[in-house]
Amino acid sequence: MPTGKLQIVPLGGLGEFGMNCMAVRWGEDVIVIDAGLMFPEAELLGVDIVVPDISYLIENRQRVRGIILTHGHEDHIGALPWILSELNVPVWGTEFTLAYIEDKLDEHGLLDNADLREMRAGEGFKVGIFTVHPIRVTHSLVDCVALAIHTPQGTIIHTGDFKVDPTPTDNRLFDLHAFAEYGKQGVLALFQDSTNVERKGYTPKYSPTLDAASLFPVFRHPSTASSWPWILPMNTGARSHSSAAP
Repeated sequence: MPTGKLQIVPLGGLGEFGMNCMAVRWGEDVIVIDAGLMFPEAELLGVDIVVPDISYLIENRQRVRGIILTHGHEDHIGALPWILSELNVPVWGTEFTLAYIEDKLDEHGLLDNADLREMRAGEGFKVGIFTVHPIRVTHSLVDCVALAIHTPQGTIIHTGDFKVDPTPTDNRLFDLHAFAEYGKQGVLALFQDSTNVERKGYTPKYSPTLDAASLFPVFRHPSTASSWPWILPMNTGARSHSSAAP
């Protein structure tokens, strides 16, 4: 057994909805999983957004090897501009997630100096002493992954957000076999999405709110479309938009 101590440092997202951010440290190497913001509750009058306290990362800036994003929801990527303004480190994400954050970083004037690196489910990569293997999961957004992080102490699994959908609209199936294989090999610790875990039953599969065909006449007549307010919920907007595309 290697000598040393594996440290897990939650910076947000525990016992609250949003602000998901967690540091993993072994020796002189720190990686950060997700960089989310939180939308304020009613008592935070006048506050637009809440971001994690990253003082731990700033104190250990020489040890931070990179940020790895599980998916593109605001509660997992929204604080990235604030973190990168303090720590210019590489950022890994899937193709869709990186496309989301490019616009966000461009808006904050950070895109030109950002080191964005694409990762793909099933393809491992090294970050400092850690080896990270993304695992395909399904969620209300496309191109989401869990992370198997191999450390000198053992393997930890970070699921990101997920729901097991056997018929996802993008046909990218939840990789249950990968989870089963890691279970056989042995996992040191599991960090799992627990949203709505207190509720009985199953989360229903995703389906578009409107049939795509019903929207085509609206899109073909701009004068009609311009008079409609369009609201895309954060968690389903991208899929609904892609499902409605002619």
